[in-house]
Amino acid sequence: MAKALLGFSTGTDPHLVHRLTADNRVLRQRVADLEDLVLRLQQENDALAAVASASVDEAVARDGSLSRA
Repeated sequence: MAKALLGFSTGTDPHLVHRLTADNRVLRQRVADLEDLVLRLQQENDALAAVASASVDEAVARDGSLSRA
């Protein structure tokens, strides 16, 4: 069935080929943008986790009764 759909969607009509090419370009750019966003969010998360860890370490150092989970 995939071959049938592929054959159906890729005709020789130049307008259709142009539209599919443009759609493909837009989708590739969107994927690249989302990959960049994921990397940025991972970096922000790592930075926040480091700050949180340092805060817990400082609290434990101040009050020995606190235990880190």
